[in-house]
Amino acid sequence: MSIRDWDLPGELFWFGDELSRLGFRIRRHGARPPQPGSRAPQVDIHENDEAVILLLDLPGVRKEDISLQLYSGSLTLEGKRTRLAGTRDVRLERPAGRFRRSFRIGVPVEPAKVQARYRDGVLEIALPKPGPGGPAAAGVRLAVE
Repeated sequence: MSIRDWDLPGELFWFGDELSRLGFRIRRHGARPPQPGSRAPQVDIHENDEAVILLLDLPGVRKEDISLQLYSGSLTLEGKRTRLAGTRDVRLERPAGRFRRSFRIGVPVEPAKVQARYRDGVLEIALPKPGPGGPAAAGVRLAVE
């Protein structure tokens, strides 16, 4: 066993700084990671000057089983993953069933210009920011391409 100096105030400052950064990210886009074993998809959220971009992992989900709704600054994704018919489940790491996940966007977006593309099991949603004096988000159901 070795003894080393421990800088309690320094460690607490570092820990508080990390919690603050994490808390800011969670509050900024309202995303909490799904619980292990959850049917909810994992997401990456990116932002630049023009848009907020979400990338959601949805392997095994048919495009027809995905529903998106933008309402009052929140984006809600609903869908379902179905089991393979006529098989016996040996191991399931991608649980089947319905899922729902909501995100508070945190910035104004232009609903008419929102794009959702589903390719190779990844749903990419681009939420363009309005120009100066542009419209804010209203309630709208989004089509997935």
